[in-house]
Amino acid sequence: MALGKIQSINPDNISGTVLEDETEQVYDFSDPNFPNTGLKLGDLCTYDIDYSSRIPVASNLNVYTPTETEITTVVNGPITVNTGETLKIKNGGNVKGNINVGNGKCIVQGTGIVEGDIDVNQEGSLVVRNGGNVKGNINVGSGCALKIKNGGNVKGNINVGQANRLIIGDDTGGGIVKGSITVNKIRKVSITNTSTINCG
Repeated sequence: MALGKIQSINPDNISGTVLEDETEQVYDFSDPNFPNTGLKLGDLCTYDIDYSSRIPVASNLNVYTPTETEITTVVNGPITVNTGETLKIKNGGNVKGNINVGNGKCIVQGTGIVEGDIDVNQEGSLVVRNGGNVKGNINVGSGCALKIKNGGNVKGNINVGQANRLIIGDDTGGGIVKGSITVNKIRKVSITNTSTINCG
């Protein structure tokens, strides 16, 4: 599953478009059960999508009620981020161990540090930004988006099995990757000239 927002609903009330969280990519959706979900224009939602399709179409839409947890102290891992959850590691937060991101979102920002590896699966997302630091490896088995931007720093290697987007840097500033990047299958890669890769 992936996370997004209902951007438009067609007159047939079973199709329209969703705006994907983090990538801001727009996808068509087609879901005969959509009228029973209670979803309206602008609502947050989860959906199934096969990024390996030539033209991916979202289906099985459901209401998404996010829950957010912040880590601002030292915490021992491992930690799991489940469906619909957002984990923010910031303001002195330090995870000493691994993090497993399912169909949720993990954000490492500011003075936040992850000393272990981060695994992303089930269309989950990982964002490392604003000086956030990941000292271990990042492994994306199947994910929606991996974003490293605005001074976000990954010291380990990045291994992408299958993902929708790999974004290193954006208009807020470049990202830093000290290790290697290995990609098996991905829809789109974006790297700004303000980013540095494998320079350490």
